[in-house]
Amino acid sequence: MPKFEFDEEKHLYTLDGRRLVSATECLSLVDDRWKDPYYLQRGKFLHLARHLWDMGELDESTVDDQIRGRLEGWKKFRSDTGFVPSMSEQFFYHPVYLYGFKFDVHGPLNDHEVLIDVKSSFARVDALQGAAYCAGLEAQTPPIKCDKAFDIYLNKNGTYKLEPIKYIRSNFQTFLAVLTAYRWKEEI
Repeated sequence: MPKFEFDEEKHLYTLDGRRLVSATECLSLVDDRWKDPYYLQRGKFLHLARHLWDMGELDESTVDDQIRGRLEGWKKFRSDTGFVPSMSEQFFYHPVYLYGFKFDVHGPLNDHEVLIDVKSSFARVDALQGAAYCAGLEAQTPPIKCDKAFDIYLNKNGTYKLEPIKYIRSNFQTFLAVLTAYRWKEEI
């Protein structure tokens, strides 16, 4: 069995010692905002707070004001829909296309198995990222079902907007084109 690892500090995925490009790293080729340390740190803290809250382990007194409202948006979404994650913040790699990723949340919603990608702001490549995550989950052995995918935009005022990711298969093809271009750029 292949040895898949993720180094959190370096944000580095490896498979049998070979470096794998991450889905978000690859997408920075077409949207470099993902390289901005401010957005990276805010996203990291939001994901951690959301995950710990879902697990019942969050000390809310430790949540920064930049994150607090967004966390309230997540709580509102959970309350409005009854969504309960079955998996959260887990690392995988696509066994054919060899990219690593950490998806946000997966679970049942309205009789579908869904992937939900948590966002604090909009980026042009959001749908490509979600499509890459779905394809990666479905490529696992056994496959992790991904009937639908959504981006949830959590706002600092405690509201949220749930957006379906449309055209998952064609968005995945576009992601693969970006992945190919990213690898080409690394080689030259």
